[in-house]
Amino acid sequence: MESLRGLLSSPASAYDELVTGQKSIRYHWQGILSVIRALPGGLGERVESARRQLEESGATVNLLDDRAAPRWTFDPLPFVVAPDEWAALETGLIQRARLLDAILADVYGPQTLLKERLLPPMLVHANRHFHRPCQVTDGAVPTRHLAHYAVDLVRLGDGRWHVLADHTEVPAGIGYALEMRRVLARSLPEAFRSIPVRHLRPFVDRWHDSLLALAPADVAHPNMAVLTPGSLSATYFEHVYLARALGVPLVEGGDLVARDGQVSLKTLAGLRPVHMLLRRLDSAFVDPLELRADSALGVTGLVETTRSGRIELANALGSGVVETPALMPFLERLCERLLDQPLGLPSLDVWWLGEPSAAAFVMANLDAMIVRPCLGNDREPIVVGMLEPAERKALEERLRAQPGQFVAQHPFTPSLSPKWDGKGLAPATVVMRVFVSADGDGYRVLPGGLAREPMGDTALRSLSRLNGSLKDVWVLAEDAADVELPATRRFHQLAVERGGADLQSRVADNLFWLGRYIERLDNDSRLLRTTANRVAQGAMGPRDSIELRLLGRMLSEANLMESASALAAPESAAFQQGLDAIASDERGLATVLDAIQRLAGTLRDRFSADMTIAAGPLMAEVRQRLMSARGNLDPLLAALDEIVRFVATLSGLAQENMTRGTGWRFLDLGRRLERAQFILTGALNPFTQSPIDWDAAMRLALELCDSTITYRTRYLGQLQPAPVLDLVILDDSNPRALAFQLRTIGVHLDYLAHASGVQVPALPDSLDKDLAAVVRQFGGDEQAWRHEGLALAMLRDVAADADERLEALSEAITRAYFSHVPASQAVGTSGG
Repeated sequence: MESLRGLLSSPASAYDELVTGQKSIRYHWQGILSVIRALPGGLGERVESARRQLEESGATVNLLDDRAAPRWTFDPLPFVVAPDEWAALETGLIQRARLLDAILADVYGPQTLLKERLLPPMLVHANRHFHRPCQVTDGAVPTRHLAHYAVDLVRLGDGRWHVLADHTEVPAGIGYALEMRRVLARSLPEAFRSIPVRHLRPFVDRWHDSLLALAPADVAHPNMAVLTPGSLSATYFEHVYLARALGVPLVEGGDLVARDGQVSLKTLAGLRPVHMLLRRLDSAFVDPLELRADSALGVTGLVETTRSGRIELANALGSGVVETPALMPFLERLCERLLDQPLGLPSLDVWWLGEPSAAAFVMANLDAMIVRPCLGNDREPIVVGMLEPAERKALEERLRAQPGQFVAQHPFTPSLSPKWDGKGLAPATVVMRVFVSADGDGYRVLPGGLAREPMGDTALRSLSRLNGSLKDVWVLAEDAADVELPATRRFHQLAVERGGADLQSRVADNLFWLGRYIERLDNDSRLLRTTANRVAQGAMGPRDSIELRLLGRMLSEANLMESASALAAPESAAFQQGLDAIASDERGLATVLDAIQRLAGTLRDRFSADMTIAAGPLMAEVRQRLMSARGNLDPLLAALDEIVRFVATLSGLAQENMTRGTGWRFLDLGRRLERAQFILTGALNPFTQSPIDWDAAMRLALELCDSTITYRTRYLGQLQPAPVLDLVILDDSNPRALAFQLRTIGVHLDYLAHASGVQVPALPDSLDKDLAAVVRQFGGDEQAWRHEGLALAMLRDVAADADERLEALSEAITRAYFSHVPASQAVGTSGG
């Protein structure tokens, strides 16, 4: 068994979660310690497995920035809570949720508590979370102001649990708790087989049903969604996770529209009503019309729509007003007034300096206090005893000038719990976050949660953020028979649908461009690899020089090399230096990787777990390998090979794991458009040069279109322009040919027109005929196509025309499906 060093020598002021006063292990910890002792390979291997799973799922690091440090680390040793102790906590937490909900109902309703002077007006009107437009003077009252709730608990030296902080605006952490439980169950299955740990899934099912129950009563089958600020949110992983766990769409403000008293989701087929929003966006940002005017994240008119009663938000707007720690001193009397019972779960002793008696006490004992701002954006604690004299004097002046903006409390020591430090078990302070949700007329507590080791000089620091070391919370049942199993779900009669036109326009847009960028990455990598392979051969013959000159021109046009280097002589140092620099952050390949990473981050709720891994950790490895290859040709070639294989992996997962609905169609449509343009501007570009270069042009066209093996099999390696052009242009059985792309584009456009009712015309049949005519010119007499120039001129014209048509098609798709902007029309003309 791993060492228990230090666990029997806890500070006298701290409560020991593991060891009793008689130095014996508490009974509810004995099961997990026995499991760890019996592990054949020790706990270390299981820890690495769990951490790898969390990293692959994107839980610990934001996928949008693979270079960022993890926001939190995973401690595999759970925090174990005895069943009798949890029962007492449940009772206190449910009472506290009812109390805060009642306070919110009064603050945004009749404001009786203010009139009776049970609640100081400053704690409401000066509170940054109080939004006057959300006060109900007429219109519909929210069914439940506090639909879900998170609370941080800390156990003091006397063994009693106290509330450290309430989280009511956007309670974060439940998604991470569910994910850690999944990972830990997979990494430590022995523990879950032998220890009666209460399940979390029944809570999620009941939560889903309770949220839907808050929707307008006259809606038979309400629609629900999770409202997120977007992929730049620090907790975006949780937003995606909750949308999947609850089985509802993940939407951003731009996906919604408030119109005629109804909030609707903008889809390809039109507007789809939404009746319940699980809000993960701060209230201030949800409506630029009535709240923050500079918000680009919300829905214009959402506040007015809530008054109509056609939509419910969880939590109701402005619910963060009861988060302030300045409210804690008043909760006991508010509980007596509103619930007619004493407060069961106490808060830490807090003094609000807005009360003269409290301010006098704090100022007299300031050196022994921790001071916190309580009404504005800043909530970070100030440990007075650690201040320099000048800083302390400045703080005193602030406290006297604006006493109502601050609270103070004594320092405290959280209880100690065992943690895994990489070598063994060691004691660490612990704060437990638990979660409560509405359930019928009451509330229900998740039988588990998150425990964390506080960072910094006090457990009060960074309360609003999930960081440091996090662990799962295990609530034990009395025995295995008490473990709650998922309840039987009631099923509503739903019509079978296969159209897929309910896809949000924003998501369709992102999928379309993700497809384009994935294909662009593949094309650019193949072009660079073809170039690097020829340079790596060493001494160059005349044919190599011709091919590299053609490749250099294409690299310059694709912004993969600076023009001066790309157009230099292939054997020159300038060309070599330009090739060495392609892995820099400023060149095209890095920008394409960034674009894929950004778009993949916004689409995580649409991807399977395997695709998420490919677009996250796997892509980060690919990028790191490319960046480390700067200035060295052999590692660069290896990195380019890796990128080509990465694209094949991502494409294969999309082909095999995505339903052939509108989402997949837009992804593949983007790829086909991008590949078609690459064939025209890349593979056929060398043909538009002098006929002297056509031998090189044919080899490059086959290599860049990955058609060399097919050509060699069909024609035994004899290079002729007509067969080469037929293979890369006209052969619709070749997935790398232009005809294959055009045919597939037409199929996708027909499907989308049927699904959405919006028709975007495909490319005209005349283009196919023009392309066939060009190939026939090259199939005639060699004198005609090599020297007279007619075939060359036709090829240039048709390629340029096809490229322009593809660009126009891309713009038409954007107007029709993404921006919903009609085609431009000259003034004085009528629509055709």
